[in-house]
Parts: sequence; C-alpha cells; structure tokens
Amino acid sequence: MTVKVRFDKEVRDYAKGEKVKDEVLKLTETALAQALEKFHRRMIVIEGDTERKAELAGILAGASARVLSDVLDELIKKRLRDESEDKIEVLYATDALGEETFGRKRYEAFRKHFDILAGGDAEVKAVTFKHTRDILGRTYDLLILDMSYDYSPNDLGRIIETVRGGGLIFILAHPFKKWKDMWTGFHKGLVTPPYTIDDVKKRFNRRLIRKFTEHDGIYIITENGKIKKKPKRSKSQARIKGRKGVTIPEETLFPRELYEMALTEGQVKVIKAFEELAEREGMLVLTADRGRGKSVSVGIAAIGLALALGKRTRIVVTAPEPENVQALFRFAKRALERLGFKPYVVEEKDLIKELYARKIGLRYYPPAEGYKKSADLYILDEAAGIHVPVLHKYLNKKRVVYSSTIHGYEGAGRGFSVKFLKKARKERAFKELHMDEPIRYAYGDPIEKWLFDVLLLDAEPVELTDEDYELIKRKEVYLEKPDLDDWFENDRPELRHFVGVYILAHYRNRPSDVALLADAPHHEARVLCLKNGKIVTAIQIAREGNIPKGVIEKMAKGYKPRGNIIPDMMVKHHYLKEFARLGGYRIVRIATHPDAMDMGLGSKALELLEKEAREEGLDWIGSGFGASEELVRFWIRNDFAVVHVSPARNPVSGEFTAIVLKPISGKARKLIKKANDEFRIRFTEWLGDTHRELEPEIARWLFETPFGEAVDYPIHLTEIQRKRLDAFTGKVLTYDTVVDAVKPVVKLYFLDGWMKPYLDERQIKLLIYRVLQAHTWEETAKLIDRTETFTMIELRDIIRGLWYYYKRLL
Repeated sequence: MTVKVRFDKEVRDYAKGEKVKDEVLKLTETALAQALEKFHRRMIVIEGDTERKAELAGILAGASARVLSDVLDELIKKRLRDESEDKIEVLYATDALGEETFGRKRYEAFRKHFDILAGGDAEVKAVTFKHTRDILGRTYDLLILDMSYDYSPNDLGRIIETVRGGGLIFILAHPFKKWKDMWTGFHKGLVTPPYTIDDVKKRFNRRLIRKFTEHDGIYIITENGKIKKKPKRSKSQARIKGRKGVTIPEETLFPRELYEMALTEGQVKVIKAFEELAEREGMLVLTADRGRGKSVSVGIAAIGLALALGKRTRIVVTAPEPENVQALFRFAKRALERLGFKPYVVEEKDLIKELYARKIGLRYYPPAEGYKKSADLYILDEAAGIHVPVLHKYLNKKRVVYSSTIHGYEGAGRGFSVKFLKKARKERAFKELHMDEPIRYAYGDPIEKWLFDVLLLDAEPVELTDEDYELIKRKEVYLEKPDLDDWFENDRPELRHFVGVYILAHYRNRPSDVALLADAPHHEARVLCLKNGKIVTAIQIAREGNIPKGVIEKMAKGYKPRGNIIPDMMVKHHYLKEFARLGGYRIVRIATHPDAMDMGLGSKALELLEKEAREEGLDWIGSGFGASEELVRFWIRNDFAVVHVSPARNPVSGEFTAIVLKPISGKARKLIKKANDEFRIRFTEWLGDTHRELEPEIARWLFETPFGEAVDYPIHLTEIQRKRLDAFTGKVLTYDTVVDAVKPVVKLYFLDGWMKPYLDERQIKLLIYRVLQAHTWEETAKLIDRTETFTMIELRDIIRGLWYYYKRLL
C-alpha cells in the first residue's frame, strides 16, 4: 500500500497560525514517510533555549500522530504492530515533571499543541529519567526526549530503543554552540572532593553533538524554524511493506496459535527449540542484539512448554533486574489469553513478578535466589549481566534456558560466551541459537547505528595475531596514559578497543560508564599496550583521597562524599581519619583482552601502575570488586591486603564486595597494616554470623596477608579449657564438647603470619566451614567429599597439630 504522508489543511492552518515554517512541516513529512516505508525510525533534533522548542515538538508530533492514526489498520494488517496496539502511543521523557519545574513547563507547552492536533487516538505517557526503568520492554510510536538539562547516557540507551519502526524521535536540545560547553545535572553528580564543577569535562556532550551531525536519518532544526540538517532528498510518498512472513512447521507440539504470534523466523526457531526441551531435558542458549524479540519469544515459548509437560509446571524466571523480564511476562500473559486462559498477575511497583493460570506458574527471583527454588524450567534472561559464578549454579538444572543480549543497553558482549559458555561446554551439551532479525524495526535502522556508535555498545577489542602473542609472551609491553581529549574528540579506534576489552571481559557495561570515563574529573584511563600499540589490558582508575579536613570530619559523622569509596570506608569502618588525607588510585575496572588471559598481563599492568603511582608521590593503590575465588587470589598474589568485605551479597551477582589496598608510602603502610589486622580479627567472628554462607574457598584467601606478620591480638584459654583440649586431642572428649576451646586456637591460626603450621587446601576449608562457620558434620563432610567419620577424625588431627604448635603461646 502506498500512502501520501502529507499533513492536512487543518494542521497546516494551525501550524501557520503558530508561525511554523512550511519547510519544517515538509521535513517532518519526509522523515515520517521514510520511517514508514523503510520500517525504520527517524530523529528530529530541535535546538532552542525557550519553551518554543517544546511547542514546536507538540505541533510536529501531533501532526505525525494524526498521520499514523490514519494508517494504523494497515500497519496491523502488515504485521508491523500487534493487534492489541490499536492506539498511537507517545512517550515524553524529561528530567522533572514536578510543579513549577522547567521540565513541567516544557511538557505542558508540548501538550497544549499536541492534544489539539493528535486527536483522541493517541495516548501520551510522561516519564522522568529517574523512572525510565518503568518503560523497559515497552514500545512507542513517537518519542519526545527532553535533554534540555539533566539526562544520563543510561537514560538515552533505555529510551531510544523503545521506539518502533515507522516512528519519529524528537530531541529537545540546547543550541549546540551552548550545549558543548555547558554542564548538565549528570555532570554535577560527578563532582567529588577535592574537585569542583570547573574540573568536570564536557567530552561526552561534544561526542553526542558530533554524532547527531554525522549520522543519516537525523535532521536538525532550530525552534525558530531554521533547518540546519535536512534529508538528502525529499519524499512524501511511503509504500508500506509488510514483514516477509514466517513459515510455521507443519507438525508442532505446541499450539499453532503460539507460532502465529511469531513475527520473524528467529522467533519460530526459538519456539521450536522449546519444543525439544519439552520432549527431553536439556539446556538452551539464546543470544541476540537488542530489539530482536528475544524475551518476547521466550515468554511465548515458556507457555508452550508448560502446556506440553501436561502437569503442574513451575517456571523460575531470573535476570539482573525485574525490569529486564517485563516483555517476557507480558507476552507469556498474552499467549495464555490467546489460548483462552484468564491469567492471574502479581505486580509490585507496577512490575510483573508472578503469573499464574491453572497449573502454570511463572515467578521472578533475583539471580542469587532462583537456583535455590524447585522448578520444571529455569529461564535466565539478560544472562550476560549476571556474574559467572551465579550462572554456574543453574548448570545442573534439568531444563534451563540462558538468554542474553550481545550488543545493547543490557548486554555485556561476548564475555558471556568467553567466560561462561567456554566452561559450560565441558560440563554439559546444549543447543545454541542466535537471533539476527530485528522485531521493533527493520534491518539497517539508522537510529540503531547512531545509538550503538555514540554509546559504543558494539565496541570490540583489537584482533591479535601470532606476532602479538609472541610479544605478550616476552612481556614486550608498556603502560600508557591515553589522551582522552584526543580519544573522544577525534573518535580514535583506541577508544572502541578500550571499551571493547571491558565488554568481552564480562563487565556489565552501562552507557554512563563511557560518560564517566569521558567527563568525571577524577577518572582516568591507563592501557597496557604491545610495542605495536595494540591495547591488551584496559584500566580505569579514580583518583581518591587528599580530602580537606573539614570534609573528613563530616565523613566521620555519616556524610558520604561522591567517589572516594576507599577513604570513606577507611574512615567509617576503621576510624582512620588520617587515611583520607592521603592520595591514591582506586582501580575501578581492570580487564585483559579475552584472547590473552592467563598470560600475566593483569599482574604486569598492576606492577607498572604501582611504579607510576610511586613516581607521582601517591600513597596507595586499591580496588573494590565482587569476591570470587579467582579475583581474590589475583589481588592477594599481587600483594594487596583485604581491608573490608560487605556484609551482604550483591543481589545481582550473588557476591560479597571486597576492598583491597596496597601501600606505597610508609605512612600508608602503617595504616593499611592496621586495617588489615583489624579486618582479619573481625572476619574470624563474621564467618559465624554475617558471612556464614560465604564460600570457604573464598574466605581462606581473604585471610591471607602480604605483611607476613601475626596479628597482635591476645587470645586466652582457662586452665580447664587447656585440659579439655588435651582430652579432645587424646580422643577422650568429642569436638562438640570442646568447641569453646577449639575456636580460639583456630582463630590464632588464621591471625598468624607466614610462619604458621602448614595445612593443605582441604584442611583450611574444613577449619573455616566447621569451626568458624559452624556448619554441621553432614554439611562439612559433603564439602570435602568424605564421610562424616573421616571428617571428624580429620578435624581432630588438624586441631592436635595446631594445639601442639600454639600451646606454648597460650
């Protein structure tokens, strides 16, 4: 069907009365025609300093909504939108909607004109950036994105991708000349002592402005109607093409109605793969770029599997955040309704958490909880955002689906494949599917290209050759501080390689991480390069400390300054105010090229960074990270001391956060040694309470110290306790009757220095698990894979050796 995209006389007369130039109307008609014909999106940036830009957006968006309403039936018929999407949906996003705010005034200026022109077929949802998680998974025809004051790149990443093909995006922006030199609300959040707002950079603003001008499909006008960037050729005709259609298999296990909900061949393949899971237990891995209908497909297919099992079926759904699975839940609900069910939905804060229909139940759990629940199917959506140790917890489930975005706001790139699937293949067989065809819009959408480019969502590390590996083996590398002005202003490939290393290394990258690197005054980059300039290790550091005395006193009373995570912890948890006066590097992120891991590059980078810090006269280097056995061991072996562990697990990663420090100056060494000693003392007690569920293989490394000295901590045994210990080691008394006497001896062992008695890994874990964490004999025997009797004998033998060694000291 060919439609003429032309605003009617009523619109033109109204626009004329509001002094909107005909050229601006024609530009909008052209943009809308291109969007409808290509099933792509187009963007119109409106520069201005007044509410006039919002009024202009209201007129142009209202006129566009009118056109879209006229072709709505055709779009549904061509399967470019769902039957239930029978209204034009508009999203207005801004920084503030409170009374008397400038954001509210711009919104009202927009609505004043939009409501007159759009008619009654359009629904407008207004949302502040603070609540943009609420619209994840939803789809809109028109977007008005008010970037006049406060926005973050995370907001940009979430919001832009909610617009479907055939839609328009209106950006309310400052005049570019002004914008490139101004601070936003996001920038004000980057200020940390001793820096001021004057130290904050504007590199990201300038990158964003440049990308508006560089990419196709984006047109720029001023609020006064001046056109600064327009389409290369004008057209008002749009031939609306339908989707190419899908082929439904002749024989299906699931109801055909579910297959009829599929819009792409990729979705059909996902539903068919779930049929195989229903027929026999197994594991499915599904990957896609954002906007491919991955979560939608899983939601539909999950209902098919539940019906095929023919019994009461429980499905655990997990993801980094409940917002990630709203599309999954909504389409599972829609699938049930299509099959004649009347589903019952449980919502919390407008988010679906549970879905039930007869014998079918789907329920969301945080990643670190889901694997503990009994279910017939486990679905891990946005798996790339879940830490590898938690992903492994689901591997032994009879039916499990790992679904992950590769490039996009939630994605963590091929790190999911590199770090998790590589190990998973050794444990079980599974089927892999990748979805290519977009569902919200057609291939080649220029706005997707722009978004991926400006936020570096598809960044990749440099390719390594055989010659490069030889350089790595010989450690022919150097540490360099890159010129971030050059990287961002001139769009250097090194910037993409730098970010690409993080994406592949399984960091949960957010668009704002790029802006933080670009603009935060205390954040810097370091790269470990081969002599040919290729980046093999990426480091992001934050300068912390050197805090004014007045601010330190406020910190001691509860004030938490932005940034300065390590000084704040040392003041609040160790009462070491003088530490906050010292300066150091906090390593925010460090990652090695995934094709060059386990070759010593990370340790080499730390060695060279320490050398640089020493030359700069800094006092310390530190880091905070999710405490996995691998990571704790890495930092300990590089002579970092543990000074703190968070009391609770991260709800997404399931890991406790550890903070480590390495002294450079003599003053820092004294303070860090004191903090490390104090941590080890309190950790012996925390393990029986706060950290009772911490994995013992991690705990044993947290006790390690680079200082090599025993903690000066008096431990006392009464004369009777000493005699009872003798009786226990002499096989007269049982362990359960002498716990009070055993525990001080075990504490002494873990607080000792390098000259303590030798115990192997199994013996160390046994002491932690049974004595310090007070787990049962049954649980402890299972941990070391021995019988309970053997475990009891083993523990007695260990205590006998320790008691013989420490008896003279007590």
